[in-house]
Amino acid sequence: MNIKSIKVQLSIFLMLFALYASFIGKDALFLLSLGISLIAAIGTDTFITYLKTRKIVITESSVVSGLIIGYVLSSSQTWWIVVLASALAIASKHLIRLNARRIFNPAGFGVLAATFLLGAITEWKGAFIWYLIIPFGVYFSFKIRKLELVAGYFIVSFILFGSQAIINKVNITDIFGYLNYFFIFIMLIEPMTTPITHYGKIIFGSGAGALIFVLYLLGIKEAEIVSLLCFNLLTPLLNKRGRK
Repeated sequence: MNIKSIKVQLSIFLMLFALYASFIGKDALFLLSLGISLIAAIGTDTFITYLKTRKIVITESSVVSGLIIGYVLSSSQTWWIVVLASALAIASKHLIRLNARRIFNPAGFGVLAATFLLGAITEWKGAFIWYLIIPFGVYFSFKIRKLELVAGYFIVSFILFGSQAIINKVNITDIFGYLNYFFIFIMLIEPMTTPITHYGKIIFGSGAGALIFVLYLLGIKEAEIVSLLCFNLLTPLLNKRGRK
């Protein structure tokens, strides 16, 4: 295990954060569901990788994807739905590709597929424990050079949701209380499916924030993940058009 790897660091953070969230929420079932999603993701990825290379390898990305799915899906649902969500996530990483690169955020794809196909319920465990997610999220965003993406998301979200708050005569600072920080700092910045160019990252983050606002107004289910996957599709174009 290479502790300098950002994926290893993220995995450690997510595991420790899970223990904390479970403790303060008195929710041992969350840890069980998280364990199921983690094992399912690792098992599926190891099996597919073995079919391709005839080698047994546990990848860092499968660990991260399994952990994220465990956070996002509700721990109260049937275990096999969690397993299928993890399997679909890993399958998308291997099968849905363009120019040898994955297209969709694996965890996002698995969760959305499970939600619409299997009736899965999302919970976003720990999403609002901002005092832990924000500092570590800023660190991870800095390390993988996605701060522009996060900044674009926050600026557009503040403008749109802030304007809505003013129109509805609600305290504008209240919007910071219901932002999904887990989505912003853990899922949105996934390096393999987001732009690598400066302006591409800004467009991706601000565009995702704007689309989420519109989807919320329309009452679309799982607006964050739908928006994320839509902009994942645009990443190749943003990498070409977003260069300085």
